Amino acid sequence: MVPVSVYFITKNEELRLAEALCKVVDWADEVIVVDSGSTDGTEAIARRYGARFEFNVWQGFACQKAYAASLCRNDWVLDLDADEVLSDELVANIKTLFSHPIQPNLAGFKMRWVLSQPHKDHPFRHDKPKKIVRLYHRKKAAIHAELDSNDDRPRVHEGKVGFIPGDVLHRTLVSLEQMERKYVQLSSEQARFLAATGRKITSGRLAVEFPLKFLKYYFVHRQILNGWFGLSVAIVAANRNFMRLAKAREIQMLSKLDQTP
Repeated sequence: MVPVSVYFITKNEELRLAEALCKVVDWADEVIVVDSGSTDGTEAIARRYGARFEFNVWQGFACQKAYAASLCRNDWVLDLDADEVLSDELVANIKTLFSHPIQPNLAGFKMRWVLSQPHKDHPFRHDKPKKIVRLYHRKKAAIHAELDSNDDRPRVHEGKVGFIPGDVLHRTLVSLEQMERKYVQLSSEQARFLAATGRKITSGRLAVEFPLKFLKYYFVHRQILNGWFGLSVAIVAANRNFMRLAKAREIQMLSKLDQTP
């Protein structure tokens, strides 16, 4: 087995978790699923695939992932969500990487992160890929457990970052309804973090946030190529960005009212 611990954070992921687990359980030394209170078949699926299943109260993405990493027995850990599926190419390259000693100056590895259509006939086709760190050494990089923080990516404090060819297929889209529900939760968590920073959110910023983010998703992220569905995705995503600011300003306003004698 490859000396890597793979961890997932979940809540009600019975529709997507199995596919993600299939790509890691046959080679990873350890697979951990940290759940924040699923009421569906998530736990049963995790245990069926031989993953260690743990419960942890939800305090934000960063806290949940930091807790999951703390449970791992290996120094090298792979951070995944239940809707992220490794491509065969990426799996093969990870195995090859660990078939030889890894250079001691490496703290982590980026991999290509690509939004993936729910099925081959779905109208979603195109999106701008990213390169993000998912595989990292726990003594040289870490996710910081900050309450209500949306910064859930590892920060490298020692060493360099390499690159592994292959894709992490992000199966985030099940339906527009599911996407909208997810973004409601995400915008609320981001709003709490923004409000806590004390950052001032002006009316001018609110006025331009939606149109600017819509243009970004529609043109820069190439949702225009996905027809009516891409238009819908761009609107929902832009609204999430707008609502995180609006909710944060509302939280700050209510906090000031509570402090008024």
